[in-house]
Amino acid sequence: MKRVLISAAEPSGDVLGAELVSALKALGDVSFYGLAGPKMRAAGVEAIANMEDVAAMGIAEVLGRLPAIMDAKAKLKSALEMQPAAAVFIDAPDLHHPLGRAAKACGIPSIGYVSPQVWAWRAGRARDMHEIYDQVLCLFSFEPPLLPDAAAAWVGHPVIDRLPARDRVDPLLFGLAPGSRPQETARMLTPFVRTAARVRDTLPQARFRLLSPLDVGPLPPWITQIEDVQQLSKARAVLTKSGTITLELAVMGVPQVVAHRVHPVTHRLGRLLVQGIDHIAMPNILAKQQVVPEFIQALDPEVLTQALLSLPDRQTVDLTALGPSGASVRAATQVWTAMGAS
Repeated sequence: MKRVLISAAEPSGDVLGAELVSALKALGDVSFYGLAGPKMRAAGVEAIANMEDVAAMGIAEVLGRLPAIMDAKAKLKSALEMQPAAAVFIDAPDLHHPLGRAAKACGIPSIGYVSPQVWAWRAGRARDMHEIYDQVLCLFSFEPPLLPDAAAAWVGHPVIDRLPARDRVDPLLFGLAPGSRPQETARMLTPFVRTAARVRDTLPQARFRLLSPLDVGPLPPWITQIEDVQQLSKARAVLTKSGTITLELAVMGVPQVVAHRVHPVTHRLGRLLVQGIDHIAMPNILAKQQVVPEFIQALDPEVLTQALLSLPDRQTVDLTALGPSGASVRAATQVWTAMGAS
């Protein structure tokens, strides 16, 4: 049996990893170990460290998790000594790029799943990808040309397979998606709930579903907590943080307002580092214009309420850069080939 080292350091990577593991298992006899979240563990990955201990978004936020991150990094580096058939590192370039180099130095096929966002910041990283990974598996069609020296392949985005387009709308149902990380929820839950209360001032019968895997504490009786994004498919509109959730809602055809707040230090540094894009919501980044309303840092419930209630029945989002269905299978095929499996 071949063994694969696989690592994901945040929730969306955990989902990608679980889908990749399932697709690889369908190809043959293979087992997995590494840095894993709940989805990957449920898919059969032996966790040598837990994703929940290291997940953080933002420069200031990472500092608070630094001891756990360094511990996970040390465990992953030691795990390379087991000479896995391949090492798959999902996103999280600051954690995974040194490990990718270490894997290559050990003669282990080193695979980066999710291209670093060189189109948004630190474009110089593109020059080094061939030294870090034997192969980079890209989610978006425009990414491989940005990595001319690397063996980059566009496999597409598995979100296309995860979620069906909705078939009906409940005009009194709304969604709230403040994030899956404790830091995100701590910053966004209160303005999101206050916005929901103001929506009910206009629509007293409005009901809300709040998407979160965390214990967010007591909620008003008109807010139901859920853990599956598909339960938002019939919502009239969703107030969401930025991230993969914006693509998931777009695939289902659910109108959305994106509102995001990070640590002030992270925001200031981000304004200096991020160049070449004017938006934070992926549907807007793909469209190169604002098709989804987005608000950063200043989350005024009155403003967010008006944005939610003013949304059209349908937002036109171009998702061709995500590719056709079957992305996880294509990614698994690339990993299988790199392992020399047959």
